[in-house]
Amino acid sequence: MRNTPINMAESIFELFTDPKLSGLAKWRIDPGKEHGLKVHQRWALAQVEWTVKPKQGPAVRMTRDFQVDCADYDHLMISLVAPEGALLRMKADTDKGMLTYESEPFGMLKRECYVPLEGASLVRSITLELWPQREGQGVGWFNWIGLQHSGLVERYDRQWKRFDDQWEDYLQPESFEPAFNPLYGLAVSGGELEQLRLKHADWLAEHGTSPFLQLAEDARQLVPERMIGEFVNFWNDTRYCRDRDYGKHLLTHGPNAAAAALLTKDKALLRLAARYAISLAMCTRWDSGFICFFPGSSFEHRSFVQSLCMLETSAILDMAGEMFTDYGREVILRRIAEDGHGNANYITWRHEYIFHCNQMAWFSPGRMLGYAVLEQAMPRTRPYTELALNDLIESMEHTILPDGGFLEGPMYFTWTARQCAISLYYYGRHRGIDYRQVLPESLQRTAAFAEALASTSDDLLMILICDAMYINQESVAYLAAMMPDSQWVRIFRKSLQIAGGIPDTLPSYLLESSIPQEAPELAPFISLPDLGLISSVRWHEGEPVKMLIVGNQAGASHTHEDKGHFVLEYAGETVAMEMGTCDYSHPMAEVLKHCGRHNMLVPVGMEERSRPQNPIMADIKPKGQGDAASFHAEMNVSPGWEEYYRSWVRIWDSPAPDEWTITDSYELIRGTGVEFYWSTPLPAEVRDGMVILRGKRGITRITIPEGCTARIDTLPLLGGDYQALLEQRKEMLCGNMRLGPVQTRIAFCREGMQGTLSIRFRLERSGANQEGIEVR
Repeated sequence: MRNTPINMAESIFELFTDPKLSGLAKWRIDPGKEHGLKVHQRWALAQVEWTVKPKQGPAVRMTRDFQVDCADYDHLMISLVAPEGALLRMKADTDKGMLTYESEPFGMLKRECYVPLEGASLVRSITLELWPQREGQGVGWFNWIGLQHSGLVERYDRQWKRFDDQWEDYLQPESFEPAFNPLYGLAVSGGELEQLRLKHADWLAEHGTSPFLQLAEDARQLVPERMIGEFVNFWNDTRYCRDRDYGKHLLTHGPNAAAAALLTKDKALLRLAARYAISLAMCTRWDSGFICFFPGSSFEHRSFVQSLCMLETSAILDMAGEMFTDYGREVILRRIAEDGHGNANYITWRHEYIFHCNQMAWFSPGRMLGYAVLEQAMPRTRPYTELALNDLIESMEHTILPDGGFLEGPMYFTWTARQCAISLYYYGRHRGIDYRQVLPESLQRTAAFAEALASTSDDLLMILICDAMYINQESVAYLAAMMPDSQWVRIFRKSLQIAGGIPDTLPSYLLESSIPQEAPELAPFISLPDLGLISSVRWHEGEPVKMLIVGNQAGASHTHEDKGHFVLEYAGETVAMEMGTCDYSHPMAEVLKHCGRHNMLVPVGMEERSRPQNPIMADIKPKGQGDAASFHAEMNVSPGWEEYYRSWVRIWDSPAPDEWTITDSYELIRGTGVEFYWSTPLPAEVRDGMVILRGKRGITRITIPEGCTARIDTLPLLGGDYQALLEQRKEMLCGNMRLGPVQTRIAFCREGMQGTLSIRFRLERSGANQEGIEVR
């Protein structure tokens, strides 16, 4: 690829983010078999990973020859993500000699590193090295390499500094007195708003604040005009934006400010919401970053940012429309039509697969509300609104399985359901019909999905399998309202309890009164044969015992290397856990997919990390039966492990809720033995031939099998920076596992290429003083 300018100050000559233009195959990579090095091209990045820290030297060293003219620039720059604590060392051979660079230790974020060119006019070659500072495995990736003229960057950036908070010609002046009536009534009507104001006032009188006011306060802390730029950050995702754009969280705050302003009749807050919308309209492109508009590249990041920009500007036009001048509304409507719908329609026409996963629903609220707002001024858009409705309904029929399951896990499903429901909510209000008249039948089937994944742990809404981090409250409000006799009601009511008792969006606030206070009892056994999940819920000494077993439908996405994995809950706590995922910007999001981070039987004794295919292009479905007393399940788990297992079958037996045996029968192709992994958030100790897990109300005693050793591993998870981020976002992350800085993993180790390994364990209430062990 030729050196390609991306703006007046910068250019790129190695674009790992576009697989078609990436030059990864031209790099000379030093061997790293001893530490399990793997370097490979993935979507939008060149990934590097290793299983152990090298005994000496870097984890990866790679070199490529270039002949890049750099006479117009003063810095070489590279964008990458590295494991926390790792160092980048870079060498550039130039016509002025060898330039060297060493970074500061990496944290949780992607970073751009800069090397002064010292007058060089030609870059001949570049060598990159990653030096881990911590033991164990590591994952990172390279994004791009380019050149920068630092003086011109300042000039480039100044073009977005011309805006202030007055917005003459676009917004009403600060002296304007609004009536606090929604312009179109798409989110909430004037009559409904009066009822909600009274309800909200009563809440404030009792509690002093509300989620609406807390979210609005977040909006007040930022100045939207200072976040205007060439692109719009995809929420807090740092994978696509530039370092200099970190913290420009222009999305989400405007609608939050508008909702709180309508409830409290706060004029300054209503105008602030309008400032967020007009600031979005002044961003040059509604997209994540330059990689989506790279000259000569067809790479695009679908319609994620465009749909959010449409949704938020449309919602603010609805809720705070009186704060705009006619000209201000016209400017926003043009951006919605051209940059929003223009992109979304292109993506819809280009990618058939988006109808078969979460993405069509993901983009639909922006499409639906955007068209609904455009129709007010441009009636000829009406047929396109109907096309968007049909696209959404078709997609939901494709993505929800006949058994009610969803291949991408509970977070992706609840968000998909929310995007579908709110799109139909806007459509119904726009057309003057009850939105439930156009609900796809497929959503009703998901009561079984809720039954299987509803968590019995006190602080968790759903078991967060697959790429899951949290459960959106508004999502489960819609689902509970649609299925009032399902476990969606339990999940919604629990979300309110965890979050403080009040919904945090206007639609969910309206829905709350129609949702029952109590849910049905949890079913003792449920199987989702299409998805490949089995769940058992029984009771022991007054406490729930839940076992979830994870299978696979061929080709399922957003899943982990975890087929045959299980999750156990007892007495309001998670005993054997699923870690879910974290922000995709963090390399730990890749590590958390690994089989070694799940409750699996993993072959050991080789240099590389043993792993199954992911995704696995085969059905792996558990079979079983159960009732309020007993439970049994079994699964052939060997598909996808063809390089490592000749055979592997796992069986779960539980004749009573407190008595369990998990039996693995296996024969290896490679390796020297196996390790049975059990991850837990509970304190663990090895004592008297057992591993003991102590909870607040329950205790688990796991017998170490004959011929096995047991150890307790402390695996690195998420560093202090990420913990601080989770703390800042704790209100949003309702029902999150709240991943700590380390993961506790128990390993039961057995040598040999074949055998049968049985893990037996018992559950009991805390306070039972068996075998002389104090458990309180």
